[in-house]
Formats: sequence, structure tokens, C-alpha cells
Amino acid sequence: MFLPAYLLEHNRYLSLLGVFVIFAIAFLFSQKKKSISYKLILNAFLMQFGIGFAFLKLFGDGSGNNSVLAAVASGVAKIYAFADEGSRFLFCNLANCDSPWGFIFGIKVLPVIIFFGALMSILFYLGIVQIFVSAINFIIRPILGSSGAETLCAVANSFLGQTEAPLLIRGYLSKMTKSEILVVMVSGMATISSAIMAVFAMMGVPAGHMLIAVLMSVPGSIMMAKILYPETEESSTTGSNLESFKSPAKNFFDALFSGTSDGLSLAVNVAAMLIVFISLIAMLNSLIGFSASALNNLFSYLGVGLVLPDLSLDYLFRLAFAPFAYLLGFTGIEATQAAELLGTKVTINELVAFGKMVKMGLSERAQTILTYALCGFANFSCIGIQVGGIGALVPEKRIWLTELGLYAVLGSSLVNILNALIVALLI
Repeated sequence: MFLPAYLLEHNRYLSLLGVFVIFAIAFLFSQKKKSISYKLILNAFLMQFGIGFAFLKLFGDGSGNNSVLAAVASGVAKIYAFADEGSRFLFCNLANCDSPWGFIFGIKVLPVIIFFGALMSILFYLGIVQIFVSAINFIIRPILGSSGAETLCAVANSFLGQTEAPLLIRGYLSKMTKSEILVVMVSGMATISSAIMAVFAMMGVPAGHMLIAVLMSVPGSIMMAKILYPETEESSTTGSNLESFKSPAKNFFDALFSGTSDGLSLAVNVAAMLIVFISLIAMLNSLIGFSASALNNLFSYLGVGLVLPDLSLDYLFRLAFAPFAYLLGFTGIEATQAAELLGTKVTINELVAFGKMVKMGLSERAQTILTYALCGFANFSCIGIQVGGIGALVPEKRIWLTELGLYAVLGSSLVNILNALIVALLI
């Protein structure tokens, strides 16, 4: 009797059904269904579930007091603080998020990309990155079967940003397969960086749950990417092939200057693509709204008793995500609010969605579940960020990035919702 009662409480049976729905959607959109490695999928899902179970049931309640998570987050935050020093020198108080103008993307994020470009170039020249790739390959590959470089990038994305983490494996990007590139993209969108996490924590989003969410997204990202685009080629970052990757820099300062130049190019590309994508989304919203208004005028002229609501991408995606809100166990007004937040996250960004969430007066359980569902960069503008960012590092792969952009948004959104479904089953 315990299990049926447990599943009926908070509609957990719907969340269990939702897990199967997520896998069904991923399988439906898979480009190479016959090549899916079900061993990888099972192991990755067990790892994803195990991380959630361990931190929510064994080590605490996700309140942010776990010392290991806090130490890692603190270390990464210090690296961002170093980058902030350069920003403060150039922009002074504009780099201060506590100021009236708040968080300015161009000042807080773009300079960090430049700094990381230089830092990762130095670490690659010193051979430190290669050591990490080898270690990750040795530990994770027997479990998941993923390559060292793609797995390292997925792990790095749990604390670094989606444009900084690829810098960690920049020497491997040109040799990566299409399946590995999708892992890089999905893991970048399914997580958030420590710097952005700090901003959300200041807004009132539970920091501990965000930390657990990004950790769960590491195996979840690899799993979802390998369902949508299974590996059918031989990776260049497995086993003995790792030693063949050397830094092109002639000395330390050459690595520093080339990394800075590459970081600058990366930051400019990110800024340009972000401007274009957000502008295009705004234009599309305007066209959708104008079309709805024109149809209403036509219906009125023809005497048809039909009135369309004010349409926008946000509204349409709110309708599209309504079934997922119910699968998360929500009913009534909370289901409507959850669907609105999920739609906002994909069409605009997670910053706006989290801002809405903390003001909605949701129950503690609802806010916890939605924290996992929203904890990721999965939105349309991030296609532009990744095409501009990763494309600047490997121009020859830009066509792949454009082809896989929508797949990356789909895969990362499924990862975030799957995280939330797992949590809904556990709390």
C-alpha cells in the first residue's frame, strides 16, 4: 500500500509517467534511432537519478549547506572574481550588480569570456587540460561510453558558462564528431554558470537546488544528446589519441596573447549573435501579434464570433508546455503558472523566468521543482550565443552548430524537465 499512496500524493504518478514521455519525445526526434546505445542511456539516467537521490535524500535537502558543492562553487566564483577585476578597471561601477542598473550582460559576461580565452590557452599550453581530459576519459568512459573531451565539457558546463566551457577543450573541438558537438551544445544549454547562479541566488532562488540541478544535468545532457544524435563515428579523444593534441603556441606569452585574441573574437561573436537573435525574436513576436490582430478584425468584419487572444511566442509556448506542468504534478493555478514560467524560459530566458517565479508566491515544493525545470540556458537566443561563440573557435564546424541549434534547445529543455520530474518523485 505504501507505493500506491506515495505515487498518489502530489500526483507523483503523473511525474513517473512524465519520465517516459520525455524519453518518448527524445526517441521520436532521434536522427539515428537504430544507433542509440541503450547501455549509455540506462547508465546515464541512473547516474542522473542517483545524483538527485543522493543530495536530496542522503546528504540533505538541497538547502545549499553541502560543503563539497559549496567549495567547488566558491572556487569557480573566485575565478570569475578575478575576471571581474579587469571589468571593474574598465567599467568601474557598471560592473557592480548591486547598482541601480543591475546585471549588464555585456559588462559582466563578455569580459569573462576574454579572460577565460587567455586562461584556457595557457592551461592547454602547459598540458593541464590534456591531463583533465585523460582523467575524465578514464573515469567516465567505462560508465557512459562517452569520449573524454565531450564529457569534460559537460562537466565543466556545470560551473562554467556555455561559451567558457568549450574553451577548456578548444584544442579538441576541430576533431570532434557531430554527436560530440551536440553534447557540447546541450550541456551548455542545460546548465547555468556559477556567476549567473550567484545572480539568481541573490534574487531568492534556492542556491543548493541550483547546484544539484546542474550536477544532474551532466549525465542528463550526455544521455539526451546521444538519443537525439547517437555516435556512429570514432572519437578522436579516446585512449591513446589524446597525446596527439598539442598547443600551437610557441611559448607562454604566445599562448597568453593568442588566447586573449581568441577570447576577444569569441566575445564579439557572442554579442553580435545575441543582438541579432533577440531582435529577430522581438520581430517575430510583433508579426505574430499583428497577424492575430488582423485575423480578429477579419472575423469581426465577417461576423464570425471568434476572438483570438494576444498572441506571442511566450503565449504559444505557454500552451505547448501546459502538459508538462501537469506531468510535474501541478494542478489549478500552479499548473498555469508553471506553464507560463516554462514558456518564458524558452522564448526569453531563465533570468526573466526566475524573476517571475520568486514573485508568484508559490508553495515551497512547487518552487523547488520549478527551480530544476528552469535551471538551464535553454532558449532560442542561446543558439546565437553558441553559433557565435563556439563557431569563432572552430569556424569549420559552424554549419553543424546551425544545423543542431534547435536540437540543442530541445535536448536541453528535456534534460531540465527530466531533472524536475525526478525531483518531483523524490520530494
